[in-house]
Amino acid sequence: MEKSLLQQLLELSADATAATIQGVAMQLIDEATRQSLLQSAPDDTHIHECTLSNGTFIADMQDGRLLALYKVK
Repeated sequence: MEKSLLQQLLELSADATAATIQGVAMQLIDEATRQSLLQSAPDDTHIHECTLSNGTFIADMQDGRLLALYKVK
């Protein structure tokens, strides 16, 4: 069974700077870019933020597919 996005993110180390999840390369972004991404989709339809013990991640998902993945530095 394929692991969920959440399970895959939780497996990353807190200091991870590179990873590929569901075929998508994770990109590092700063706080300003994080805010810009979140403001670009105020209705939360495809930009999702996930704050975990190993970092804060932003996922761009459409139709259940991961299109882009970001980790906030």
